[in-house]
Amino acid sequence: MKIATCAAVRAAEHAAFESGAIRSLELMDAVVELMWQAVQSAPELQFPPSQVVIYAGKGNNAGDAIGLAARYTCPLVLRPACAADELSPDTRAQLARIPGARISTAPPIPLPHTLIVDGLLGSGASGPLRPPYDELVQEMNTLRAAAPHSLLLAIDVPTGLHADTGEAQSPTVLADVSCPIGCVKPGMLADGAEDYVGRLLPIPLPGISIPAADTATVLCPHTAGLRLPRRAYSCFKNRAGRVNIVAGSVGYLGAAQMCAEAALAAGAGLVALYCLPDAYPLLATRVAPEIMVHPVHSYAEVPTTGAEAWLIGPGLGAPPAADRLALQQLILRAEGALVLDADALNLAAKLGWCLPPHAILTPHPGEMKRLLDTYAPGCTATTRRAIAHSFVAACPCTLLLKGARTFITDGTHSCYNSTGGPYMACGGQGDVLAGVIAALAAQGLEPYQAAATGAYTCGLAAATAWRALGCPPSVRPTQLLPFVSKLL
Repeated sequence: MKIATCAAVRAAEHAAFESGAIRSLELMDAVVELMWQAVQSAPELQFPPSQVVIYAGKGNNAGDAIGLAARYTCPLVLRPACAADELSPDTRAQLARIPGARISTAPPIPLPHTLIVDGLLGSGASGPLRPPYDELVQEMNTLRAAAPHSLLLAIDVPTGLHADTGEAQSPTVLADVSCPIGCVKPGMLADGAEDYVGRLLPIPLPGISIPAADTATVLCPHTAGLRLPRRAYSCFKNRAGRVNIVAGSVGYLGAAQMCAEAALAAGAGLVALYCLPDAYPLLATRVAPEIMVHPVHSYAEVPTTGAEAWLIGPGLGAPPAADRLALQQLILRAEGALVLDADALNLAAKLGWCLPPHAILTPHPGEMKRLLDTYAPGCTATTRRAIAHSFVAACPCTLLLKGARTFITDGTHSCYNSTGGPYMACGGQGDVLAGVIAALAAQGLEPYQAAATGAYTCGLAAATAWRALGCPPSVRPTQLLPFVSKLL
């Protein structure tokens, strides 16, 4: 989805209304229907709420919230910021469609599985919150904390967050999921806004074209490229993509196992894992039987041909000097796509390896800092996005900078991932991601597409696993693999 300012959205809507292309209530109904479809397909929201509590302001943001809440069959609680006659005409129309007996206006009780909907202000608000909005935001956050397994859904932009700058008021809504309408506003992507915005679930404005304020995009289900090419009926293992992996060492066997099995789950026709002799007997007995495990006395013995994609790094540890040199030569000579993760990134930063432009680098923030110190030592960027662009300018490649809002760029294309959540705060998620990306590249996706599709798929698989497993604090990386296969 595009990134655009609130002013651009308002101007596009106004032009559509002025031309007679659509009436405002018709557009609201269309948005509510699209939002309902998105909510029904989002794993985080796939639960039957015990109640829906709607926080409603005066504007059409409240109409979207009320229209969405009306789709549920459970009891509804309305917490208005104004009298009914102060609501916008379209919001009054949405409210009039709900039988009065279904709605309570009493202060909500923190029941388990409460769905809280923030329809107070949306993207049009700026400046400090005034009463009663500040009290209602505080009440909303308190209810979210007190109601077990509750979820807070913000319509468009969480109340209290400046849509264009990302500046947060005190208080600001702490949303679990936000549904930006028409486009994603720049402030929702600002560093530090993640804890207010939560997971992004973009909702298009049907039939309305909004000029983008940014060359970057936000990944969503209809984003072009988020799919694998369809296989020919005659496809066989050697045409389904071979992934060669150099990973694992004593003490870090799990990383090698997870990335190899992730590549298998993501559809690679053949997966070969190369390791040193001390790790071989351990890895050979624990990885999936479909994975070929090859012992090599030195990484210089690893072949440089015969694979469509390479993954180097997970669990390598600190190899001897001769093997470090062999890895550098392998990176330069290996034919096919190249994913560098974990210890390969640390070794590159430490030794100043030459990195080819077709490489896909997948650092977390600590690894990114070490890479910057080596490849872009004069970088003065302070935001995650600027840091990523500075690095790629100094060291051309595809970069996937991990985080709560993973950012991907190859210097020409850039995007933010919109899936995943705090349930992914568990060691090994990066190993699975690297394996998935390598498999996608082996099956024909270009480096940028493979990185973007891998990030989106792993985040969505984690959310699906989290819901299926009963919403545990963390989802183990290996629990993602069946869902990765299903989603792809």
